[in-house]
Amino acid sequence: MANNMNEINKSLYILGNFKYRLPFMLFLFMIVSLIDVMGIGLIGPFVALLGHQGNIIDDYPIFLDLFGFSENKRIILFVGITLSLLFSIKGFVAFYVQRKILSLGYEIRTNIIDKLIQSYQKTSYEDIAIKDVSEMIVNAKTHVGLFTDSVFVPALKMTIELIVALGIFLLMAYTSFLLVLLVALLLSLVLFVYFKYIKTRLYHHGQIMSQKEASVINEISYVIGAFREIRLLGVENFFRNEIKKDVTKFGEAGVITRSLHLISRYLIEASLVIFIVSIVIYMINQSQPIEQIFAILSIFAVGALRLVPSFNAIGLGFANIRTATYALDSLYEELSQINNIEDVLAKQKNQSLDSFKTLELKDVSYSYKVKQSSKVLKDINLKIENGDLVAISGKSGSGKSTLMDIMTGMLQPSEGYLIVNGNEVSIDAGVDIKTWQSRCAFIPQSVFLINNSIKKNIALGVDEKDIKKEELDLAIKASNLIEVMEKNDMNIDSNVGEGGVKLSGGQRQRVALARALYAGREIIFMDEATSALDKETENEIMTHIESLRGRVTIILITHSQSALKNCNKVFNLVDGNLT
Repeated sequence: MANNMNEINKSLYILGNFKYRLPFMLFLFMIVSLIDVMGIGLIGPFVALLGHQGNIIDDYPIFLDLFGFSENKRIILFVGITLSLLFSIKGFVAFYVQRKILSLGYEIRTNIIDKLIQSYQKTSYEDIAIKDVSEMIVNAKTHVGLFTDSVFVPALKMTIELIVALGIFLLMAYTSFLLVLLVALLLSLVLFVYFKYIKTRLYHHGQIMSQKEASVINEISYVIGAFREIRLLGVENFFRNEIKKDVTKFGEAGVITRSLHLISRYLIEASLVIFIVSIVIYMINQSQPIEQIFAILSIFAVGALRLVPSFNAIGLGFANIRTATYALDSLYEELSQINNIEDVLAKQKNQSLDSFKTLELKDVSYSYKVKQSSKVLKDINLKIENGDLVAISGKSGSGKSTLMDIMTGMLQPSEGYLIVNGNEVSIDAGVDIKTWQSRCAFIPQSVFLINNSIKKNIALGVDEKDIKKEELDLAIKASNLIEVMEKNDMNIDSNVGEGGVKLSGGQRQRVALARALYAGREIIFMDEATSALDKETENEIMTHIESLRGRVTIILITHSQSALKNCNKVFNLVDGNLT
């Protein structure tokens, strides 16, 4: 019992504000269940009227008083039609409620995924770096789906079936070969028409779901794989909105496909009842004995027909919930961390910052959380001024990338200070981290490019209608991309392929440089950006970078001696010490 309550509490926490919709859903369930039980309850009186000996109005004068019926046939016909209408109405109402459940489930899925993406984007770089990427993707995709499809939706459906089951006390069913054959022919016809109608629709909307699911996986990999670039460019909202848009479309297609799946049950149920009533009306008009009519009705016990799927749904729902408990726990743990992250971020204030003048590190030391006893950087002091072309060199593992991450604000110093324009940069100091990062761009060795046009890669995170052509042209010219596009018979609308596969390493570097310039970044950090290039291409890139000196501040991590000679400041790291 304690475990069940714990799971309920976790589910309510994951639902957030959606839990306040549950009372209304319960109200709808009560209506559906009431109509369901009323329909089954009318079977008894209907059968009783059929087997009634003598004049019905003698024992049930209400039919004469309220409706003016005096003949037995007219009374039975009226009750039969009422019964048919009630089951038809119940089918429509139940379909509406089931669709409402599915729609709410997909709405919750979109909301939880959006929360998780916000959580990942707001997490510190050090924490994101030590997270298991596959686990993050499974949480954002599979676990959310398991929670909505195997916990939330089945739980609501179980609630409906439990309420219905409580209203049904007796289960009996009898059959005969001829009537079973007739019912089979009727159901075959109904199902044939049904599948003929939904076949193409299911394929179409299933294809949409498949495409959007693939897009979501792609976009989540972008968010995680290019964490620093996206953070420093300040385009988190662009990717979050793209994911939200695709998940919403996935959900809309999902509602349609799952709703189509539900139609068959209600078609079959209504068809069976109409079939029974039609047989009865036909036999009455043929003046067949009441006893024979009783025998036919006893074969088709609607209560039993309804109760069996009820218990089936309850058992299946319980099994699904139990199977998905691990997903529920994982989601609860992940989402519970969001409040802690937001509490930290709430301390940050978006202060203004004058144009970049100086960047200083004072007595900076750093130790990673996983190796706190070992300092990666030790008492670092340096100063970089606007327009400098700076190189940071050193052997692998000397702390170069860590030093750059501290300068960009991706990592917080364990000791010492990051100072920009004479003001300390930290969560609660003179300049907040987000404001400082809005002035920075980061270009790694492996440039992050989306599977889109050159233009969309340069103006990353900007809607097509908002791209400024003049600034785009200046960025392309300043990065020498015009020559690249001419050599490759490309233009700004040419697709670069997944990860920029259609471009060479040097060309990808130029696109990244154009991106930083278009975004108006004043200081560009390049981490081994030319190390994977051949000498000729490296020299071309370095010559171009040198031409930007004075216009922007550029900080390079490099092993290349030819790159070092072009810089006006060179810092060498040896075992975490600056020389």
